[in-house]
Amino acid sequence: MREVGAFETMAWMDLSSLVRDIAQRYRPGALDTLSARDPAWRAALDRAEREVGQLYEALRDADSTLIRWRQALGELARLWARTGAVEADSGAPSLEQVA
Repeated sequence: MREVGAFETMAWMDLSSLVRDIAQRYRPGALDTLSARDPAWRAALDRAEREVGQLYEALRDADSTLIRWRQALGELARLWARTGAVEADSGAPSLEQVA
């Protein structure tokens, strides 16, 4: 089973809240009636739903990027940690002097 990340969780909660709000206000047949009366509204609804779907996928990708970021940062920290185990060379410049 795939692990759900922070961004996807946030997006899912937002979407769930929207669906609950829509369900509370929706009147049976309203979608068909409004779509017939106002085709531009329906087209805008379709565009907005497509965009939400695309952005949801982007947030899932961002979760993957965040996981990779944390793994890479952990690896960098592990590699730099080795410098603490090496005896200091009094003639070598300090990290502040190098940077």
